[in-house]
Amino acid sequence: MLVRDSMDLQPQRDAFCASYNVAGPQLPLMGIAHWDAVLRHRGVNGDPLHQENAYVAPGYFYMPVSDEPDGPKLAELMDSAADSDWLLIPSLPKTPRNDAMHAAESIAVPFMQVAYFRTSGCVDSALRTAVGDKQYKAIRRITRKAEDACRSEVYRLSDISASHRALDDFAVLQALNGAKYRHSRNLYTREVLSMLARSTDAAKYYLRLDYDRASDVPLSGSLGYADEERAVFSKLVRGQDRDHVPDGINLYIADFYRVYQLASELGFDNICLGRGAIEGKMRLGANHIVDLVNWLIPVNTRRTREMNEFATAEMTDVTAASRREPE
Repeated sequence: MLVRDSMDLQPQRDAFCASYNVAGPQLPLMGIAHWDAVLRHRGVNGDPLHQENAYVAPGYFYMPVSDEPDGPKLAELMDSAADSDWLLIPSLPKTPRNDAMHAAESIAVPFMQVAYFRTSGCVDSALRTAVGDKQYKAIRRITRKAEDACRSEVYRLSDISASHRALDDFAVLQALNGAKYRHSRNLYTREVLSMLARSTDAAKYYLRLDYDRASDVPLSGSLGYADEERAVFSKLVRGQDRDHVPDGINLYIADFYRVYQLASELGFDNICLGRGAIEGKMRLGANHIVDLVNWLIPVNTRRTREMNEFATAEMTDVTAASRREPE
């Protein structure tokens, strides 16, 4: 069996390029939605430093956490970034640099936090331990109430056509979520979802949708990624039509529990809950929190000093915001 390079994420690269309408993953830093979010949290506007071009490495912000490149892979990425000011390696755990990254004079720019729910093989036991008996019972009660009001469907993207209704429904729901939180760019448009459904990674994507039992209106949904190589199931993105959710039904909380169940059924006991909104995720079971950084490696820039100053100034702002706000 052919073993894929751990950093070979061509479907996510294609999605990134389609989302930003670029031929390759290279654009100004401030044009990248996740970088722009950092700038907005810090109140930075129009600084020429963030108008410099960056080549975005695999992960492309489509993966909650990226892999740190080893020496040979970093050299390959540096070649790809030869026409850029920076090489941007997104969303890495905050750890000491490896030798290759140190030699490349990489700069760690604080990003967000990412949450995990680790079950040790038993969702209910781990959830009760994480949130306490009272909150656990509340989550189960909320989930049962949601199940009474809604029918749920789970699709593996490889099992449906690129024209399937489920993709239409989720695209609408996810766009509503992006509008609610004023995201600068929708990274899961209908076009991108169709691309992922046709991609070599389609079998790894799972789409979960909730429909009103009475009207069949799509109310809520989430997209997950089952990564057997890294033994992690990631909850990537979700959406909800809050105007049509019946009174007294909390599909946000119910979605977390049902994603836990889905991941467990697929054999995963390490569930990534995504970046941001950390405090809320801890109330829903998150029991492992990781600080993330974006690594910037200078290629053609002459602003290394300014970027180092940006990376070290007000470092707590982004982390504090990410504990409260969703990505």
